[in-house]
Amino acid sequence: MEERLSKKLNRWAKKGFSLVWNKQFFTFLVFLFISFAFWVFTNLNQTYKQDFEFPIKLINVPENVVITTDIPKSVHVSLRDKGFNLLNVARSMSGSPILINFNDYADNSGRGIVSSAELTKFVSQRLPQGMQIVAQRPQQIEFYFNYGERKRVPVVVNGTFEAAEPFYVMQVRHNPDSVTVYAARNQLNAIRAAQTVPLRLTGLTDNTKRVVSFQTAPGVKFVPERISLDLIVDRLVEKTVQVPVQQVNFPASKTLRTFPSSVSVTFQVGMHLYRSVTADQFVLVVNYESLLENQSSRCHLSLKSLPPGVRHVRISPQDVDYVIEDNPDSDNNGSKH
Repeated sequence: MEERLSKKLNRWAKKGFSLVWNKQFFTFLVFLFISFAFWVFTNLNQTYKQDFEFPIKLINVPENVVITTDIPKSVHVSLRDKGFNLLNVARSMSGSPILINFNDYADNSGRGIVSSAELTKFVSQRLPQGMQIVAQRPQQIEFYFNYGERKRVPVVVNGTFEAAEPFYVMQVRHNPDSVTVYAARNQLNAIRAAQTVPLRLTGLTDNTKRVVSFQTAPGVKFVPERISLDLIVDRLVEKTVQVPVQQVNFPASKTLRTFPSSVSVTFQVGMHLYRSVTADQFVLVVNYESLLENQSSRCHLSLKSLPPGVRHVRISPQDVDYVIEDNPDSDNNGSKH
């Protein structure tokens, strides 16, 4: 049964192929190909404008020369011509780059210029005769160089870094912390640091890495050209400690007593510091001089010092009752103010 079914399918397939592949269908394919070829020929014979990028390379640079501002990697040109010629230009783009000879354009000032006319000439040599150059960018090529004059300068990070609540940017690290700058002598004397390009990052919730380049000027080159920037982000948590009130600038004959004698200090701190921050690291004081003209029975507490990494500090209560007692060995034993 399977054999009969297979033979029947083969007969149907042969019959279908013979119906399709006949003289009429072959004639249709021939005319379709001719129509397509005519359409292609007609379109390629029309005039178009097309953009191209020709690669550029600086050659014959002496070994003792440092290029501080290199030439662009390519020149962008807009060309106008028939489609056939533009297609040939596109096919030849994979060839060798335009070669700029260092010795032909370098001058004694540490600068080299390929004029617009010379650059256009280089491009024209790659084009069929009669092809029109509509636009060219850049108009001319400049490069800067020196003979190894350099110095080491520190890196300065320019940026705004903000974390989303309840996080905070704990630390900003960059590597390396200094770079080598190459420039002409008068430029070197004016450069005190390598300033990064401005960077703004907000809403951070996790450690973040960025690669940042430097603000530069023609004739100035930093090595390396970029630095690695690490932003360490930590979560803020709240903690409360009991801190005793201390007296400051009191005479030896006087003693301060506050009610209560210690108060709650509530603050926010990063999780990595939570366990290490203790009450002993806070100094909460009342200054004797501030009480001399105080007409109230309450005094205001202020923090003289607090540990690093602590923020949003609150003292509760901020004002406390107090008395000033004479020390027992004083003449006015037991008197109070």
